[in-house]
Amino acid sequence: MPPPPVKPAARSPESREHLLRTAISLFSANGYDGASVSDIVSAAGVSKRMVYHYFQSKALLYQEALHFAFSELAALENQAVAEADGLESAVKNLIRVYFEFPRKHPEYSRLLRWENLNNGKGIQDSKFPLSKDHVTKFLRAAIKREANGNRWRTDLEANQLLISIIGICQVYVSHRYTLSQGLHRNLGSPAAIKRGIANAEHFLLAGMRP
Repeated sequence: MPPPPVKPAARSPESREHLLRTAISLFSANGYDGASVSDIVSAAGVSKRMVYHYFQSKALLYQEALHFAFSELAALENQAVAEADGLESAVKNLIRVYFEFPRKHPEYSRLLRWENLNNGKGIQDSKFPLSKDHVTKFLRAAIKREANGNRWRTDLEANQLLISIIGICQVYVSHRYTLSQGLHRNLGSPAAIKRGIANAEHFLLAGMRP
């Protein structure tokens, strides 16, 4: 008797994740326009049809890559505010997140910077909405509860506070190499990061006080 026909192997979630992580690596290195589908499948060691099977198009693959990166950051932000017992500890926790995320997840951080360089075109029509509501909701409640003019200014606003936190931390990533040359110090060194966190805490909290 002839052997029974061999059933095709089921597509595993691992192969989908492998393809997504490969795409993230190439998109973060070269941007959306600089990473072709051919480059991605070649690096992943799969056929081109796998991209269209799992993601339908390069644009949707890129959107999911962005969503993956933002989700990793959002998880850390959620943890930062969940572990905070008030406004000051929330600010300090978030400062550490925005300093540590680019070093722990450099590919995700570069991918987000590419998207800003691309004027946010990849997320304009994305089916994965991006939001900082999980952070601003906590900050808004903490401000309402604590900002009575004694310890904290009464005119604090959650969105602007988060923008200020991200801005003072992000400069150590977005301008790291040019500032390192101009200031003759390595802004990526452990000592510089430690000093940067201390300065961020000092200036942000000082600016929040009456």
